[in-house]
Amino acid sequence: MAHTAGGTALTPAMKIAIAVIGVLVVAGIVVIAMLNTAGRDGAEAPPSSAPTTAVAPPTTPGPLPGATPTTGSEVPPPTAAPGTGLPPLAAAEPLVAAPLPKSGSRDGGLVAGFPTSVAEPMEDSDVVSTSIATENTAMQVSLVSSTTTALDEIRAHYRALWTSLGLREQPGDDSTMAFTGEFESLTLNVRTTGTGNMYTIFGVLRTE
Repeated sequence: MAHTAGGTALTPAMKIAIAVIGVLVVAGIVVIAMLNTAGRDGAEAPPSSAPTTAVAPPTTPGPLPGATPTTGSEVPPPTAAPGTGLPPLAAAEPLVAAPLPKSGSRDGGLVAGFPTSVAEPMEDSDVVSTSIATENTAMQVSLVSSTTTALDEIRAHYRALWTSLGLREQPGDDSTMAFTGEFESLTLNVRTTGTGNMYTIFGVLRTE
């Protein structure tokens, strides 16, 4: 081996060895850098999620806000409840009106002012007595008559008359029947006597 005055000179073999070592060091650095990069990419990748199912819109969309209604797009209003079909009942009216007649009585006939439209005696009757007693807006009337007409026919006559005037029959018995209205109260009593049949009407009539 030869020596120089300033130090030891590198031989060709030593130069080759140093070059190889340098190449290996650089290669190692590159490999380490690549491994670090791959590790970071794997750590930062977001986990995969399960696929979601999209919800389909309704096949029949509703009307848009502000859209012009078309036939069939509005809900029909509810139908009105069926009525009875009968006209309303008229308000009741008194059977007598003011001014009322003066109080009085009469035997064998009708006293002046007697309300024949409400308590007229039957045909073929003999009037025994009639009377009227008035006070303010009320009038009491009475009629006593005798007849040969059967008791059932007497009842039927006055039942038809008072019903036609809008009065309502109330519970009674075999000898008495009663009818009432908004302003009236009437009773009929029938009985048999030695000479025929007797009937008596008593009523209270008001003007209001």
